[in-house]
Amino acid sequence: MSTPPATNGPDSHPLSEEEAERQRLAKYDCWPCRITGAAAFTGLGGYMLVAGRRQLAAEMHDLTRWQLVARKGSIHGIGIGLIAAGLYRLIN
Repeated sequence: MSTPPATNGPDSHPLSEEEAERQRLAKYDCWPCRITGAAAFTGLGGYMLVAGRRQLAAEMHDLTRWQLVARKGSIHGIGIGLIAAGLYRLIN
């Protein structure tokens, strides 16, 4: 069973193969866009880890144990999450 040809709308004529391919590719980003987005997310995640740990080390003596654990978890969670978003952006 073959698939029906792609159309512009409910009452329009079928699209040419070239136009159908152009619409299919319009959903995807180009490689430079993916690389730029991935670099931005990954760089921001790395900066978050480095700067957050530096700030945490400076304030370590003023925080209770639970505040320290919560801040450390937040810094690592956000930093690793941004790095993961960068890798996801590169792949998809």
